[in-house]
Amino acid sequence: MERTVEDERVMEVRAVLEAPASRPRTIDPDAALEPQAFLALYDRYFDRVLGYVRLRIRDESTCEDVTSTVFTTALAQLRRFRGDGMFAGWLFQIARNAVRDVQRRTAAAPLVDDAAGSEPDLEERFLAYERAAQLHALIRVLPAEQQHLLALRYGAGLAFDEIGAIVGAEPGTVRVRMHRVLEQLRRRYPHDD
Repeated sequence: MERTVEDERVMEVRAVLEAPASRPRTIDPDAALEPQAFLALYDRYFDRVLGYVRLRIRDESTCEDVTSTVFTTALAQLRRFRGDGMFAGWLFQIARNAVRDVQRRTAAAPLVDDAAGSEPDLEERFLAYERAAQLHALIRVLPAEQQHLLALRYGAGLAFDEIGAIVGAEPGTVRVRMHRVLEQLRRRYPHDD
């Protein structure tokens, strides 16, 4: 039987599980989870973390590797989470650091033409790729905090109040910051579709 990437991730997470660590209860329901319950956190946050990473890194296999690294790091460091803040904020900070590490090591991914002329809409696909590449280039020159906000909102799909809890700001402040970032991108990006 062939193992999937998902099976391997679950096995990695289970392999790191060890004796429980006791921590004081906090308001954050995720902070009360012990290492044995980490699979519940994995299930709850996997898609959001992967979405966050996908918005910041273009290569799909690298995104999956980074997401896996985020959860194995979080599990290995779970005892260090003191419950002072929200678990999601701590987890997305790990994701942010993992993305930065990859971005420091790699350059932009080249265009991969896996269908070399077999698709009738190759020109349309190329134009879409060029637009996406231009938008990604514009996002990469934004300050890191603005990239982080965009990835939390559009990659992880978090609401403004969730983002506010992660970055330590009121939801209204996050909404205003997001609006400013989007307006800045709209002015610089000629393809507003």
